[in-house]
This record gives sequence, C-alpha cells and structure tokens, in this order.
Amino acid sequence: MPKARIPAPEAWVAGAVAAAGFMVAGMFRGTFPFGDASRSTNDLGVQYIPFYAHLWDVLTGNAQGDLLFNWQSAFGVGFLADFGVVLGSPLSFLVVLFPRDDIDLAVFVITTLKLALAAAAMAALLRRMRPGPWWLAAVLGASYGLCGWAIDDAAYVPMWLDGLIALPMLCLVGEWSLKGKHRILSVLVVGLFWVSNFYTAYMATIAASLILIARVLTSELSWAERLRGLLRHALTMILGLALSTPVLIPVFKTNALAAPSPSGHFVPVSLESFFSRLLPLSEGVSRSAGLYVGTAALLLAATLPFNGSVRAVTRITWTVLAVLVGASFLWTPTHDVWHGFDTPNGSQYREGFVLCAILVIAAWFSVADRTPSWIALLGGTALVVTLAICTQHSPLLTNGSIIVLSCSGGLLIAVLLAIRYFGQARLVAPIAAVLVIGAIGVELAWTAIVVDQERNKVLQASAVAWGAEQTDLAGKVKAANGWPQYRTDPGTFLTPNDPLLLGGQGPGYYSSLLPASLSHTLTNLGFGWQGYGRASVELDNPVTDAIFSIGARLKDGTIKRADVPPLVTVRPKPADGAPEPDSVFAYQERLLGAQVYDVPKYRGRRVGPGLVTLTASCPVGSTVYLSLPRTGGQARIGADSEWRNLIATKRPGSNTSSAVLDVGKTPANGLAVIELKILVSPYPLPVTGAIGCLDEAKLAKAVAANRAAGATEVKAGGHSIDATLKPGSTGLAVVAVPRTEGWRCSVDGGKASDAGEFGGLIAVQLPGPSQKIHCGFRPPGLDLGLAAAGGSILITGGLALLSLLRRRRKNAA
Repeated sequence: MPKARIPAPEAWVAGAVAAAGFMVAGMFRGTFPFGDASRSTNDLGVQYIPFYAHLWDVLTGNAQGDLLFNWQSAFGVGFLADFGVVLGSPLSFLVVLFPRDDIDLAVFVITTLKLALAAAAMAALLRRMRPGPWWLAAVLGASYGLCGWAIDDAAYVPMWLDGLIALPMLCLVGEWSLKGKHRILSVLVVGLFWVSNFYTAYMATIAASLILIARVLTSELSWAERLRGLLRHALTMILGLALSTPVLIPVFKTNALAAPSPSGHFVPVSLESFFSRLLPLSEGVSRSAGLYVGTAALLLAATLPFNGSVRAVTRITWTVLAVLVGASFLWTPTHDVWHGFDTPNGSQYREGFVLCAILVIAAWFSVADRTPSWIALLGGTALVVTLAICTQHSPLLTNGSIIVLSCSGGLLIAVLLAIRYFGQARLVAPIAAVLVIGAIGVELAWTAIVVDQERNKVLQASAVAWGAEQTDLAGKVKAANGWPQYRTDPGTFLTPNDPLLLGGQGPGYYSSLLPASLSHTLTNLGFGWQGYGRASVELDNPVTDAIFSIGARLKDGTIKRADVPPLVTVRPKPADGAPEPDSVFAYQERLLGAQVYDVPKYRGRRVGPGLVTLTASCPVGSTVYLSLPRTGGQARIGADSEWRNLIATKRPGSNTSSAVLDVGKTPANGLAVIELKILVSPYPLPVTGAIGCLDEAKLAKAVAANRAAGATEVKAGGHSIDATLKPGSTGLAVVAVPRTEGWRCSVDGGKASDAGEFGGLIAVQLPGPSQKIHCGFRPPGLDLGLAAAGGSILITGGLALLSLLRRRRKNAA
C-alpha cells in the first residue's frame, strides 16, 4: 500500500515558518497580542484599523452606510474607493469572525495569514518553475514571506502585503500561460489581486512580466510556443484587469478628485546603505529598500553566476535581471515607473519586495536540479563576503548582522556539501531539512525582532486601537446616537478616524482619498486638518453644529447635547451674483442662513519674541472665536484664562491647518484682548476676518427658524437620503452632506439629475411647492467598471467554451 503524502508540503512548511517567525518576534518584543506594547506603528492604528472596524460594522449591519458610502466620516463620503485601497483583499472579511472589541487581534491575524500565504505561494511557485527538494523550496518561500520589505515596510501596512502574495501568484499565472492551462482561474487571480490592492499589484505585475520574459528567454519550448504563451498571458492580464474595474475605476476616479499632497523628492540612497539591506538584522525603514531575504537565499543566489550545472542562458538571464532591477531602484526615471510616476512622501522604496522575489527565484534555479559544486559555493561565498566587508560601516546594520550571516552561511554550506558528496542517503536529507529550516526560522525571527526594535526608534507606535477606554466611549456614543434625525460627533481625540472606530457621524476622516472639494468646504467653514489635507479633524463650534445637525457631541468623556435643525432644511433661493464670503465666519453664516457674528477689525501688537496681542471690540458677553489656520501656537483671552492650543505646529498651511478656536467670552468692557504664543507662522496675520464674536441669542433664533422650515422626516439608506418636507415648501432644499461627485437628486419622484451645490453642501432646487426629495450616491466610474467587468466575464467564458469544444473535437477525432 502506498504511503500517504501531504500535498505540496513546501507550501505548508513555508507558511508555517513565516507565521511562526512573525509571531515569535512579537513574543520577544512583547507587542500585542503577546504583551502590552502596541504594534500600531504609524498609520496602522490611526487609519487602517479603524477602516477594518468599519468593515466589521458594514458586514454585520451595524454601520451607517454600506460598501458604496460611509455616512460616519467627514459628514458623508464615498466608501468603495477606500475599500478598494485598504480592504479589498478577501482576507479582510475575516474580521467578522472576531468580536468588535478584538479588532486589533483580527488585524494581527490577517497580517500573519498574509505573510504565511506569501511564503506558501512562493514555495509552490518555485517547484512549479522547476522540480527540486521540497524542503529547500520551503526555506526559500519562508525567506520571501519574511523578507526585509515585508517585516520592515509592510507589516504595519496590511494592504501592501497583498502585493507580496500577488507577485508569486501572478508569476504562477505566467507559468499557466506558457503551458496553456487554467484560463478562467488565471483571469480570476489577476482580477482578485488588482482588487485587493492595486498599488502593490501594479508593482507585482511589472515584476511578474519581467520574470515571465526571463522564463521565455530561458525556456526550452519552441519560439512559436513561447510567442503563443506571451499572447495568452497578455490577454489574461487584460481580462483580469477588466474584471477588477468595478473597484479599480472608482479608485482611480476618486483619487483624481482627492485632496492633493505634494510629491516626494527622490534622492537615491548610498550604495553602501542599499547593499547592506541584503544582510540579516538590518533596518532602514523609509531610508532604503528592504532587500533582506535570509542568508540561505542570498548565498544561493550568489552561487548562480558560478554554477556550471545550470545552463549558461539561465545563469546570465537571471543574474542580469537581478542587477538591472536593483539598479532601477536607484535611478530616478525607473524609480518613477515603479511608483506610478508619483514619488511617495514616506517610504520611497515600496517596490523592494520585487528584488526579494527575483533573488529567491535565482537561488532556487541554482539549487533545484543539483546542489551547487564547491566552486559555485566558493564563488557565491566570495560575493557575500565582499558584500559584508564593503557594507560593514553602514548605519543600517546592527551589531549581530555579521555573526548571524557567518553562522547561517557556514551551516548552509556544510549541509549542501554533505548532500552533494554523500548523496541522498536515508538520513542525510531529513537531517539537512531540519537543520536548515530550523536555522532559517531562527534567523528570520531574530531579524524581525531587531527590525521592530530599531524601527520603533524612527516610527512610534500609537496606542492599541481598542481597550477599556474605547469600549466606554463607544458605549456613550451609541447611547446618544440619533441618526439620521441628528448626528452624534465622537470627535477626533483618539484618532482622526474616531467616527469609524467609536461610531457616530462627524467630520473626522483620515484617508488619502479625502475629496478635495470636501476638504475645501470644511476648511472654508473653519475645520482644521492634518496630513496635507487628507485628515480632517473635529470643530467644536455651535454654528457648524447647527449647519451639520450635530445634536450630540462626545467631549472630555461626556456627551454634550444641543437643539439643532434636521439634516435637510429649506430656505429661499439665494440671490444671483451674491458676493463670495470673505471670512470663515461669513462662510458659516451663508450656510446657516443668518447673520450671527460680529467680525471686527482688530489691532495687533508684538509684545515679545513670538508673543502677540490682538485687540478688538465685541458685544459684551459674546463668544470670541479665533481663525488663524496657518498659525501654530497657543491663544487665550485675558490673563486669567487658560491657554488653548492651535494645532498647526507642523508646516502650517502645507501639512496642517488649525481649526477655529473658542478663546472665551468678551469681558464687560467690550474689549476682546487675545494673547498669542506663536510657534509657527509662515505667513503674516490677516488684516481682518481672524476674529468673530458670536451672539448666542441670534444663533438660537436662526436654529429655531431652520427647525421650523426643515424636513419633518429624514431617512438614510446605505447610500441614499430621503426627506419629507413641510407641505408647500419652495425655494432651495439644503442637505447637510458635502456635495461630492456621484450624488443625484430628484423631487417628488421626478427624474433624477446631478445634485446642486450650496456652499459645498448638496442643494436641491424645488421647482414649485414640493414635499419629498430623494438623493442617491453612486461612486464615479462604477457603471463603466461594471460594464468592463461584464465584458471580461463574457469573453473569458467564451474562450473557455471554445477551448472545451476544441478539446472534445480533438478527443472525438
């Protein structure tokens, strides 16, 4: 009876080693979930985890919104594009298997699973490219899954790891294309990974194309078969891309409409620093490319040029490919190509996993057929030793790098020589497998520990996304929720995405896809922002609360309530040719529909270094607001009051913008004397419009008038809003939702048309006495994407049917 055999053991072992190495590193570092230290490096805790939390809400029916629209952030914004950028991987849906308050754990498990799948996919690819020892394929697969790029650059950006999986899978599609296999599956694989994360899928597609060209050049197929394979692959890629367009086109459309951020300036890293990242225990996040692939893969790849048992064309092709790809990272034109001609502000070597994959594949070709000879090992060792000597002074190496390199390399050489000269004896291969897999596992885990330790000196980790404090605050927000009768603003105290994390509906929103028009509207109204306008923050102001129907607000751990108009109000049609507002306060008054501020001129006096006093006359008892969006520092009114912070302390006007600040009440003498401690102010203070004095009685009267003329009932669907107006309503219906691309509205069941705009909000012109309005959102580009995907499905199905008929005809003959 034949012995049972585990299918594809290399994939299982590679995935297990990669997952274990990542978890062991967390155990030693004491990071979540193995300790109290947070692993929410950079944007993981403040951006990505809140999006996963919102996806949990959408999938379980607890969100305000659906996959197309998000009612909770920025007073209402499209969600499909954010889903495509951050959450497109099918693995993201695993969040529903975890409780909502374990969202950190869900994201950790998904991250670990992605690393394991990348390792497994690479191991499977290697043996599909060329048969060879399964345990060496497992070693190389694990080395790829925990490569320097994965653990240093991508472990805290979960969607980038989809590209790590995509690259070997797209290479596998190339193998199928050359053999004419799995046409439908190939299209599905391409579509899946372009939906998962188009950014890294773009890089993976370029890399897989280069690898396919190398395979064609080194193939033993006839040139006619090679050409047919290339044509099949090109068609597969086109059909797969078309299949992804229901998500891909809305992402591109939304990105084109997003608040722009300045492109980064690429300065190539020194060769010493660049090459030092090939060695173990090296770290240089945002400073260089993460190229570490483990000592075993590095040494085996270095043996390829000297390995006489490998065909010359293979040796030359893969050596040249590795050199050219590495050089392309350091040349500005090719660097731009890798990044879609948009140089990033953060890590500028986001394509690092591409070279890692090529090195691993080159290593496999050097060892798959037969273990390298002592000449090849000597040549490869000489290359690695030269690399270590030339980079020994790199600031990106830690103290143990050379020790780990020497021990791992020595063990691998000894094992390979034993196998080569003692043959495949019964015990040699198992012992070799255990030794090498164990050694590479220890090395990968050790490197992950050091990388996390060193990276945290550069990029700080925020607090865990969910704990007792979050549970308490979320409970308070949920208890106060009255959507869609009014909004409950959770603020942006914990993260800019607190509406997604804690619930409620507020201005807080941090995304690279925040619409420019929305950012412009909020800025005009006095809201602050960070991150080049891609992170809007709360504004505690009673006028904007009335405009956006914020009836409850989480402030200092308690809920503050206010009487506000409904989300839909009706007011007279504005007069044609009305002048554009000239201050934040005038913008607020336009949307409120009433004059509630005095905006006085003021006198400014410098009283010391960075100290300025602004003096203005205001009605006694009015609340004084300060609008200095391009200034960072502190302000107060009167010497006895507390200092209040302006947030713009980092490149104001470029990276940050301060919100309108409540500085206190006007004293009995009617003089508002505002003291400023200016930390950063790249522009002169404005002549007027910086101070607004709010009359609370006028505001209360305006709110009452808007409530009286507002909708009697408001209903919100997943991506629509319906309002019932008072009978006979005429004029302009204003919906307290930012007017972004994709909104269409109708009146009393009539034909829908593009939504109008009033002060940046949705406006519906009532053609006569009206009672109902309906507005619906459809992501820009979705219809075109659905049409393209439908065409892809039809063509793919037709080709599969023709192939089936051809095979049947051939078998019948």
